Amino acid sequence: MQLLRSLPFLLLIPACSGDVEDPDGHDHDHDHGLVTTVELVFTPATGDALTFTWSDPEDDGDPIIDPVVLPEGAYTLDIAFWNDLEDPVEDVTPEIVEEGEEHQIFLTGSAVQSEATGDNAAALLETTYADEDGSGLPLGLVHDVTTLQTGDRELVLSLRHLPEEDGSPTKTDGLAADVASGGFGSIAGATDVSVSFDVTVQ
Repeated sequence: MQLLRSLPFLLLIPACSGDVEDPDGHDHDHDHGLVTTVELVFTPATGDALTFTWSDPEDDGDPIIDPVVLPEGAYTLDIAFWNDLEDPVEDVTPEIVEEGEEHQIFLTGSAVQSEATGDNAAALLETTYADEDGSGLPLGLVHDVTTLQTGDRELVLSLRHLPEEDGSPTKTDGLAADVASGGFGSIAGATDVSVSFDVTVQ
């Protein structure tokens, strides 16, 4: 799925559908449903948590996107995924945790300096992975975040599905560095979800 710069958001696609044939030949053998909402919760060392969402509850391509506005400081970022089309609304996050050895979240965009971007002198936020899957590799549902400077930029969040190929794992150490140097086309798997937030640090 290519980024469409003419739209104010990135496309959100059904997560890991086992019914869709992957043109790259990857093995999608599970289905943890549709994701219609991505939630970011920034918790400072002191004070109240700040919550921002990307939400397309009707899955009609017309999302409501909260601008991310952060005071300068350090935060823990927790990320959650929801399917609003289920009744009751389904929290998809536990399934991503359960299947963590086949998933990884990457934070990129002009607002970010992360393992997946490399050095970015214009970045507003420095982010590092703060959680792991069952094999000790980064998962990305939790990040440590420190503001670097004030300004306005873009944060892109991508959830990547990395299923085994020929019985061997495709989620390996160093994937974020590979994305930084060669983009998502340089790693295995397919993107389940990719959304964009406008970020302001003040």
